[in-house]
Amino acid sequence: MPAATLTRDEVVERILAAFRQYGYEGSSLSRLSEATGLGRSSLYHYFPNGKEDMANAALASVGAWFTQHVQATLGGSEPPRVRLQRFAARLTEYYMDGFVPCLMDVFTFGEAGTLFQQHLGGRMRTLIAVLSSVAEEAGVDKAEADRRAESAVVTIQGSLIVSRALGSNAPFLRMIENFPTQLIGEQAA
Repeated sequence: MPAATLTRDEVVERILAAFRQYGYEGSSLSRLSEATGLGRSSLYHYFPNGKEDMANAALASVGAWFTQHVQATLGGSEPPRVRLQRFAARLTEYYMDGFVPCLMDVFTFGEAGTLFQQHLGGRMRTLIAVLSSVAEEAGVDKAEADRRAESAVVTIQGSLIVSRALGSNAPFLRMIENFPTQLIGEQAA
């Protein structure tokens, strides 16, 4: 699709792909321009504050999609295990079976870590709280639910990193298979 006909959302998706591939610091304006097919002046038209605006737009896009399509699966009246299985299935879709890195991973070091730590920390705390709430519904006491939820998020992120390092999505897929049990145990409904 010619760059002139791209919507802002399409531009953000292409920028997101570049950030996932090169990280924040490795995504130079030249690379972002190449990824979008837009010249630098057009990129500044969409994002007046440059790369930081682009990163904020990518984070907002990911955050909105994740909240609506992944995290929302944890709500509802189905048993906690069913909701956690749906959540795990949506994680699999979102991370393309474990082959796509999480922006949280590539935005937590260097300059990006300083710029986006507050935003990323807030997203992590929210996810941990929601997962903890589901574990509590399944009968896990509050302190243990909090610990398991944090551990589950660490396991998600770690499995993505290990999968990428090994060039195999097997660690991610094993994590997905075991995710509900890790959070609520074998016996919980």
